[in-house]
Amino acid sequence: MRKNKYFVISLVIAAAFFITGTNLFAADKERPKAPGKNEVVIVFSLNIQPAPDTEFFAHYTDMSFGALSLGQYGTGKDVIMLKFNNAKYAMQGWTEKDADAVGFAMLQVGFAARKRYLELRSLQYHFAGSEALFVTLPLRVKIEVPDDVRYVYIGDFTCKCSKPFYDITDVKRVDNFDAAAKAVREVYGKDAELERVPLIPLNKEED
Repeated sequence: MRKNKYFVISLVIAAAFFITGTNLFAADKERPKAPGKNEVVIVFSLNIQPAPDTEFFAHYTDMSFGALSLGQYGTGKDVIMLKFNNAKYAMQGWTEKDADAVGFAMLQVGFAARKRYLELRSLQYHFAGSEALFVTLPLRVKIEVPDDVRYVYIGDFTCKCSKPFYDITDVKRVDNFDAAAKAVREVYGKDAELERVPLIPLNKEED
């Protein structure tokens, strides 16, 4: 993919979002509650190459620009955020990159007005959890979730970047379904069944 097709490290003023709960899992935590009939767990991974120097970026997590103050998400680790829409509600969910012991992000979200689809807008990788320093990977796709599905896999994403500003030079999405399905069972229990769902490109009028 071409270099300038993506946003790079950005300074942003956050808009008002309808924020969904974030579901994190680590080996020393209790098993999370299984999703309900109007919820789904989105499973994926996002990796940045070369790996960011989190300790370096941690020095820049608190920034102020006049009356605007930008802090950090989480505890200072890298953060992965998914931004999406459902029934015209703008939502977001995030997880710390090192918060789980299974190598996959798992975000549990609810459906507004029982509309079982999500328009996935973008993935963001926040260095050291900084609200101001991040890489954005546009998605602009839609997923439709059948009534009996509680866990969906959207793929493993790898962004190759050029330093020092982490311009995205290439993006690859691979299918690592078997490993993801195993991870879901480890986190949610042996009855948790992961399903693939197609990523449907959004039309311009929907975007």
